Amino acid sequence: AFVLMPALFLGLSAVLDASVGGGVVLLIFILVVFVGFELLWLVGWPVGSPLCYKVLSQDSREDGRKALEKADREVQGLPEPEESPSAAEPAATQEPAGAQDVQV
Repeated sequence: AFVLMPALFLGLSAVLDASVGGGVVLLIFILVVFVGFELLWLVGWPVGSPLCYKVLSQDSREDGRKALEKADREVQGLPEPEESPSAAEPAATQEPAGAQDVQV
């Protein structure tokens, strides 16, 4: 990427110096290819199967994120987060905050 991008844009600059029309056509072609790649990478074709998850699965990404958060806490000297008991209870048994028994 560090060699390809400068070479691509130096080539585009050379084409623009030689022919403005050809340079504009080449620029539009480069933009279409870039947008198409980003679309396939982030959204996928068919829609819903992005290429980025074929390289690294979503579960692997989540595991990496958790490992990074743990390493950050160790470096910063922060304690491990404790799971609160209220978070483990089902939502149906929890009362909304500020709920009181009201007699009419």
